[in-house]
Amino acid sequence: MTFNVQNIVASLNKSGVAKASHFEVQITGVGESDLERDMMFRCDTAELPGRTITTAEHRVYGPIQKIPYGTLVNDITLEFLLSEDMREKEYFDRWTDTIVGSGTFGQGTGKYNVEYYDTITGQVTIRQYGEAGQLSSIHTLIEAYPISIAPIAMTWGEEAAAKLSIVFAYRDYKVVFNRSDQPGLGASFGFSFGPGGLAAAARIPGLGNISAQGGLGATGRVNTPFGAIRL
Repeated sequence: MTFNVQNIVASLNKSGVAKASHFEVQITGVGESDLERDMMFRCDTAELPGRTITTAEHRVYGPIQKIPYGTLVNDITLEFLLSEDMREKEYFDRWTDTIVGSGTFGQGTGKYNVEYYDTITGQVTIRQYGEAGQLSSIHTLIEAYPISIAPIAMTWGEEAAAKLSIVFAYRDYKVVFNRSDQPGLGASFGFSFGPGGLAAAARIPGLGNISAQGGLGATGRVNTPFGAIRL
């Protein structure tokens, strides 16, 4: 195809450019749900998950071939702006202390017993938005948990905001994309009010069926195709 700059302009006008700053992160772990909700507004750096195909080299004659036999997901790093009382660091210190009983918050020496896997994992949801604020993609890390809390540098030489860097491992991830140039598939919404409080259901193109329920003055939850999210 002959090079034509108009084709580049048309492509950019059609689907735009993803902005690295248009995202939010929600963590559902083993700690306080209120703090988890507040941390959505303090995660200023994130990574979308990646995947590596594992291969074995094979050669009968000629060039070596790489034969796929499995897959690995890559750890991700999240950074948080710390509150003055460092409650975000306390949250992750307690989570890692639950994973391996190091006795961080107790007296004396920890027993360093490893907790059962099913009781120490959570979920990390990374939502990416378009220029107009529309939801473009959702990456959900399944069975996620922190494996590294980075040291925090403190200095008298400047008054920069302190940040906390956390590395997460996870078993796998799910992803939903909502293409901006796809044809309209129709959206529907419904609400009801009963003894259990307000309930809502919606069908959103590219995301599927989503439902939510919450009692009066109570913490609610949203059920999505990629798992439940506490509100």
